[in-house]
Amino acid sequence: MTRLARLLLVLFVLAPAGASAQETERLSAAIAARLGSDDRAVSGRPLDLAAVRRVYAGRESRPLWLATDGAPTPAVAPVLELLRAAGAEGLNATDYHAEILAAALPDADTVEERVALDLLLTDAVMKYAAHLRAGRVPPKAISPDYAEVKPPSIDAAALAVRAAETADPRAVLAEAMPVRPEYAPLRAALARFRALEAAGGWPAVPGFRVAKLEPGMRDPAVPALRRRLAVTGEFEGDAAATADLYDPALRAAVERFQARHGLLADGVVGVGTLAALNAPVGERIGQIVASLERLRWMPDDFGPRHVVVNIPDFSLKAVEDGAQVQEMRVIVGTKARRTPVLSSSIGSIILNPTWTMPVKLAKEDYLPKLLKDPGYLESHGISVFASWSADAPRVDTRDIDWQSLGGGIGKLRLRQDAGPGNALGRVKFNIANDFDVYLHDTPERWKFEKSMRALSSGCVRVGRPMELADFVLAGTAEWPPERRQRQIDTRETKTVTVKRPVAVHIVYQTAWVDAAGTVQFREDVYGRDPEMLEAFARRSSTPQRVAEVR
Repeated sequence: MTRLARLLLVLFVLAPAGASAQETERLSAAIAARLGSDDRAVSGRPLDLAAVRRVYAGRESRPLWLATDGAPTPAVAPVLELLRAAGAEGLNATDYHAEILAAALPDADTVEERVALDLLLTDAVMKYAAHLRAGRVPPKAISPDYAEVKPPSIDAAALAVRAAETADPRAVLAEAMPVRPEYAPLRAALARFRALEAAGGWPAVPGFRVAKLEPGMRDPAVPALRRRLAVTGEFEGDAAATADLYDPALRAAVERFQARHGLLADGVVGVGTLAALNAPVGERIGQIVASLERLRWMPDDFGPRHVVVNIPDFSLKAVEDGAQVQEMRVIVGTKARRTPVLSSSIGSIILNPTWTMPVKLAKEDYLPKLLKDPGYLESHGISVFASWSADAPRVDTRDIDWQSLGGGIGKLRLRQDAGPGNALGRVKFNIANDFDVYLHDTPERWKFEKSMRALSSGCVRVGRPMELADFVLAGTAEWPPERRQRQIDTRETKTVTVKRPVAVHIVYQTAWVDAAGTVQFREDVYGRDPEMLEAFARRSSTPQRVAEVR
């Protein structure tokens, strides 16, 4: 039992016994009066006044965390310890008035002080439960790319009341813990990396005398490289060795490091690997904290058959009944045309899809090409229609003055015919969403060999589309692979309805723990981690409503 818990217990035991009913009435009257005010601040801390009012209205303004004699209930100490340890969840204890409560509780003698503590603790527990379950910041308040993200809901008020009235409040509040299987391992990784930070982090690796350090070379920076990799566990030999030879043992360590950071695991320490080695431990902690937050936004259950695309990892995984059955590379949107985060489902597959060019793409990407080469459309099988109307007539591209037309190209509909050169390849996977984003094949197969694959205009290009089609159409007996291939060979467009639901989750995780227990990090290709951390900082400095984070 901590010193604070012992002190609270003494206060509870020694409180006057004869003033119970009278003290409760005084506290209830004071709570009602305080909540009747429009002042949102209590002891200098902002409350979600509307949410707190609802809690106390349901109990006739009786205190929630004070016994009938005005002393703290036994639930207060464990709850306060949980709030003070909020950092273990990647949260900020300051958001839950933790230090103010810890400092003020032992000296809360007057009615006003006790009321303030009761209200602050109620507000704190509701916020903590809501933040732990659904995240600190509404996703769409951070970026329009999160417009379709809908975090789980929680009745934070009911949970707070139950926590106050139970013998084991920690167990009650644990119900708010995210249930996604990725959460607990990443939470444990946060503790390990914070311990590394407390121990001083890891040493920097200075630049080499050569542009790229390759196995077999000698360099004065090799001992520093060895020490750096020993801190995070990739190098398991003698970290104190001073030899400057880049030997096989160190190469194996470098390759392990490269693999866990999504780099080409070739043992060559170039600019990218050196930058990853020298990323400070605080930056890695930030990635973990941001990734924990995004886990809170995800559905509790991804569905028995689902596909997960992780944008920073440029990967797709197909899962059935909890087992991964496919994994492949993907190409995602560029920094300028970011692939959004969303959850949806594959409703149909189009074999030999046509491609209708979005207006933005026509103006920004294709108009410059047409000004240089008016025959580009014809050579790429792209037809032009007079308008976006379904019955609009075709236009002879030889009659169009692209220079004069300029931005007016958006009034025309440009459609690429089906075929092996089509921008969508031979297969398109339709998913319902407001971003008009989908999964598809591509004729540019060579791009999958790149390690950095943020190269598309927002949609997700899949590395092995025919295998993904096998997975998606597994329950559609009338469309076996042989028939699908015959249909593709005809070059005629065909839509196939998916009979067994397949959920699709496009996520953005720059940190996670793999099946072997290794913490994986990926480059934050869209800069979303600092964006998230800045949103936390802004939100912590302004009043919050529990309803905003439910």
